Amino acid sequence: MLDMKNKIELSKQCAIKQHKGQYRKNNKTPYWYHLRDVVNNLEMMGIDDESILCAGWLHDSIEDTSFDFDDVSKSFGKKIAQIVSDLTKETRLPKNQQEKNYLKQLSASSWQSKVVKFADILANISDLKNSELTQKQKIIQIKYKIKYLGVIKSGIIKNKSKIPNLFEAENSLNLVLDQYDQRKITLF
Repeated sequence: MLDMKNKIELSKQCAIKQHKGQYRKNNKTPYWYHLRDVVNNLEMMGIDDESILCAGWLHDSIEDTSFDFDDVSKSFGKKIAQIVSDLTKETRLPKNQQEKNYLKQLSASSWQSKVVKFADILANISDLKNSELTQKQKIIQIKYKIKYLGVIKSGIIKNKSKIPNLFEAENSLNLVLDQYDQRKITLF
């Protein structure tokens, strides 16, 4: 069996390979930088669980690459594959149905999936400074991402004892929201 550091490193290398040639919306930043930011956010929260950190690296793999649930499960185990699957939109559905299903899916997901989603929300909102969107478009993006926080919030609060530095993550998000004159969020 792989030791924890090796499994996390393998998930990182797999994610970089799977997202090769993909860029963030600014068409300059390699996509895997986002994955790194998500994992950094998880670590900042005090998360050291191997499955959660691996899922942080792989959370967009099923949705955005040819790496599917079975591939993730075979390479990293069913637990990690389930977390990644919980964070994957069903892109074959019409856009409005995708969103409804995704919100239900997030609501029913494990706390591990919810904490990865929180790290993802923080990474996406923090990265808006690098986008070429107008201020108004950035605010629309923030509101879009924050609605996910409403769905995952209770699962995170119920498990806050497993997230030692949740308060720091909340503060980081609020600092970014403040830059856009957006209402602060409270998890406690």
